[in-house]
Amino acid sequence: MSERQLGDVILDRLRTMIISNELRPGMKLVDRALARDLGVSRTPVREALGRLVEIGIVDYRERGFYVVNADSRRVADLYHLREILEVGSIQLAAANVQPTDIQELRDILLQIEKLQANPARKGEEVRLGLAIHQILARSSGNRAIQQALDRLLDQMLTFVWMEVLNESEEASATSHREHKLIVDLVDTGRGQEAAEVIRVHLRSAREHVISVMRAREALFAPARASIPMEIVHHRAAGPQINKGGSCV
Repeated sequence: MSERQLGDVILDRLRTMIISNELRPGMKLVDRALARDLGVSRTPVREALGRLVEIGIVDYRERGFYVVNADSRRVADLYHLREILEVGSIQLAAANVQPTDIQELRDILLQIEKLQANPARKGEEVRLGLAIHQILARSSGNRAIQQALDRLLDQMLTFVWMEVLNESEEASATSHREHKLIVDLVDTGRGQEAAEVIRVHLRSAREHVISVMRAREALFAPARASIPMEIVHHRAAGPQINKGGSCV
């Protein structure tokens, strides 16, 4: 395996760990510990962390890497943009989708059905669910939309796992039915109907994630309020990072 291939493997593994909440928002990512856990040297891990900084789901500050910790306002903004992109792409997909795309989507739906019986594999289920949206965007034939959605979904990795947090069996089944219906509508060229289903699908996910985040923000707000202000300001200031990446 070449260095580039190893770097891609490590990048994909770290992304999966973020999706599954194994690496949680706000967590410091220590390259030495990650390298040990992944069975590789520190070099490909540091390179992968640098690429995650470029994507926007990892920060570099205070001489370390941290998983980005989004707030409910930013989450709402990202879901709004996602809805705009996906509603447009799904209508194009209904006109341009290929039989191979439909088969790939149906294969993923079958995989998700098998995973739903195993709560321990929720991370993989979330990853496959995102793959459905990415394949539909690819099927639109509009490369600009596809690339924009790929970048957006990358930025959402730090909280997209919340879509299935405390999700009831009924809600999980509803989400899966919506995915199947969207694929069926795209397959039969009914783009407008597919757009309406995906709009409802995304808004439901958005409301669930935001409710989880707001509850968490309310939970931690009293703890922050109890910290003396001089400590808060000291922490907020922190060391600055110049364009070269070093602390000044």
